[in-house]
Amino acid sequence: MQGIEKSPGRILSNEMLQRLLKDQCHFCSIAEVNEQINWLENRGYVKATRLGESGFINVHITRPGLDVALGNTRADGIEPPPEV
Repeated sequence: MQGIEKSPGRILSNEMLQRLLKDQCHFCSIAEVNEQINWLENRGYVKATRLGESGFINVHITRPGLDVALGNTRADGIEPPPEV
């Protein structure tokens, strides 16, 4: 979530999230990234916009998600930012 928070407009695609995770040595398939997006969306931390049948998803962080990403609040299943 910190990656979404730091991106311009606080929006990233599922493919960009996959690349960001890979850069942080977290290797996962696009299906796994999409599962995590669904998990976060079901808890109200992100809003996902699915673009047709292409599999492309834009992910926008919500206010509760921003609070978690910034370390202002903690959430089960989400690692706090390193500086907290």
